[in-house]
Amino acid sequence: MTPRRVPWMVVGLAVVVWVVMQFGWYADAVITDIPVYREAGEAMLDGRIPYRDFSLEYPPLAAALFALVALVPLPYAGVFSVVMLLCLIATALSALAIARELDLGAGRQLLAGVAVAVSPLLIGNLVESRFDLLLAALMGWMIWAMVAGRWQLAWTLFGLATLAKLIPLILAPVLVLFQRHREGLARALAGLVGGVGLAAAGVLPFLVASPGGTWDIARYHLERPLQVESIGSAYLILLDKLADIGLAVENSYGSQGLSGDGAAAIAAISSAVLVVLVAAVAITFALGLRRSRAPGDARLLVAAVAATLAAGLAAGKVLSPQFLLWLMPAAFLIAGRYGRAALGIALAAFLATGIYFPHRYWDLVAFDALPVVLLLIRDALLIALVAACWPRPHIGERGDAGPLGRASEAREGRAERAVAARYLTD
Repeated sequence: MTPRRVPWMVVGLAVVVWVVMQFGWYADAVITDIPVYREAGEAMLDGRIPYRDFSLEYPPLAAALFALVALVPLPYAGVFSVVMLLCLIATALSALAIARELDLGAGRQLLAGVAVAVSPLLIGNLVESRFDLLLAALMGWMIWAMVAGRWQLAWTLFGLATLAKLIPLILAPVLVLFQRHREGLARALAGLVGGVGLAAAGVLPFLVASPGGTWDIARYHLERPLQVESIGSAYLILLDKLADIGLAVENSYGSQGLSGDGAAAIAAISSAVLVVLVAAVAITFALGLRRSRAPGDARLLVAAVAATLAAGLAAGKVLSPQFLLWLMPAAFLIAGRYGRAALGIALAAFLATGIYFPHRYWDLVAFDALPVVLLLIRDALLIALVAACWPRPHIGERGDAGPLGRASEAREGRAERAVAARYLTD
């Protein structure tokens, strides 16, 4: 297959996968967020301002998406599904683009693109009833812009991704470290200020209209209890199965969480662990950058991004199933000896999630054995994924990753010989 045909093949595969999801088991949408999105979009078309006139847990770019879909005079769910298909295609193409910048072989490029395209078959139809594929697409192209040295574009996409969901903020340390490595600290900090400034500019009009209502975006997430699918909850549910500690489930904040002092303590510990993990990834990444250069430093960046996002899932007090989509495409593009393991673990986590959600979700809430076991397996896979994606310094060393390193060295050697042949004489 010629390289020019690969993107078209991946796009076609994504479309076929999306069509398959409209039938049979996949079409049975038991739990969906579409009514929430539609209600918000229609309210904005009626002239109501989000955060001031009605509550909305999502940042402004998400609100804009809901309104744009509502503008189309067709069934809301169908239009939203098409938009998410476009986001899936954009994410798959970003995987191919990043793989090329990382100097991965043709087979690995194709594998990453195909993995993104078929991921809905593993994780299920939640991909078309949640907007997290938009975030995956924005972060995918943000990573590409970073490794390609398109700094302004990278930070613009960072700001837009933050306006869709707040989670990209935890990537700021590794992004700054990478640009500092290539461009210097001053430019890296200027880029960060620009990205954060764009996000702030998007929030400012709503903040002026309703300071309290806009602050509710952050407060909503800060005050959420330990969600039932999080790793902390999985630990407590297992403990309840073994020792009958009397867990209680509360319906709040649009999901199901665990109540009680034990759950609150685990939530606090999870938040502390998240901070430690994000810092540890950044420190390891910074150490690896000291002895790496392109494309090794870019491979380290992708690993650091993937490890940070996986840590956000593993240590977060909320772990809704659609959050796994944030792992694309970074977790599918890890170089080095653990690269294919990371890809396999990520896909296995997708599959474990798709088996219990949405069809067995309420059984999980009732602490039935099978979905609890599936949840424990999925959460264990996420912990393993953090380890597999960890930005080990050897990933960025010259000559690492077998054929990848040798290909880079071969190109450098050819370039040096060409210069010598042209300008040097015996």
